[in-house]
Amino acid sequence: MDVVRMLESYRGRDKIVRLCTYAAMLLGDSGRGNIHKKLLLISAELGGARMTMRLFDDLSMLFSNLKYGTGSKEKNLLVRAMQLVTNITYQIFYPVEHIYWLTNKNILTSFVSWKWVVGSILAWAVALMADIVRLITKIVTLKKEVNELRKQQLLQSSDESEDQVRSERKTTAIKEIRESYLILIQNMADFVNAISWLPPGLILWSGKLSHFQNGIFGMISSLIMLYRAWPEKEKTS
Repeated sequence: MDVVRMLESYRGRDKIVRLCTYAAMLLGDSGRGNIHKKLLLISAELGGARMTMRLFDDLSMLFSNLKYGTGSKEKNLLVRAMQLVTNITYQIFYPVEHIYWLTNKNILTSFVSWKWVVGSILAWAVALMADIVRLITKIVTLKKEVNELRKQQLLQSSDESEDQVRSERKTTAIKEIRESYLILIQNMADFVNAISWLPPGLILWSGKLSHFQNGIFGMISSLIMLYRAWPEKEKTS
């Protein structure tokens, strides 16, 4: 079964646990009974488990960032710049969160715990914002390319091979646009939560959302993550 295959991989399991974390958060804040308190506790424990597993994500993130390098192959300078900002801030996010984890477990007692959790959330928010700008820029660029390809097809070129190349490129670009929209919605939902978890009154809607609202936005982003990672045959069945 594909569910089992997802659970057998670290990334797949993390996405399923993430979905369960937000589902428990949403349901736990929908009432005041003892069961709701237990659901919020489950949500907190699952979130803590994910944080513990992220202690080992630094190297994979570094490998991915080194592979991208300075993004010299990217033609759009804004897309390239925003991708670099995203990569750098995610790389910063991990050690900052690790220090918070150590202070929260009373392993590092000389550090102030709340400063490090705020720092990790800020790094996450900056990375998300940069990626949102990148995706919007990419979508606009791809839409212009698709429109240009459609205009060229209307010219009815006598060269069938050129028409075939244009058609294939247009199909690829449309797929990229749809994928970019999914990631954009995912990032925007996560960005709403990131800002809301900052200290009250710090910026925008920080500290103003309920667990129920956080659960909704978290489930939206988690479901998109899970859909994108799900085996292709399940998506098309």
